[in-house]
Amino acid sequence: PKSPESYILFTLNQSAYQESSLRFAAKIENQFKTRVGRNSRGVKQAGFMVLWKTTMPSVLIETGFLSNANEEKYLGSENGQDMIASGIYRAFKEYKSEMESVN
Repeated sequence: PKSPESYILFTLNQSAYQESSLRFAAKIENQFKTRVGRNSRGVKQAGFMVLWKTTMPSVLIETGFLSNANEEKYLGSENGQDMIASGIYRAFKEYKSEMESVN
């Protein structure tokens, strides 16, 4: 796993899912903005281990900041949690349908 060849293969494998990850992230962002009514800071790429070591499309979702009293209240409420969860679900459902129609 530490050979240069392994690193190259791993990097190619990871980048194979980068476009799909960005497409899925954009769908989540759209749901959060349009249906859930959350502010967006955009879709960004980062080298977090939980994203870097995957062999499938992956996203890390930031739903809000607990250091903000209003967001903490929203994220702690049952309605807020339901809205966030349903936004993620709708985005995944849309992404899955799109991927199945391509294949």
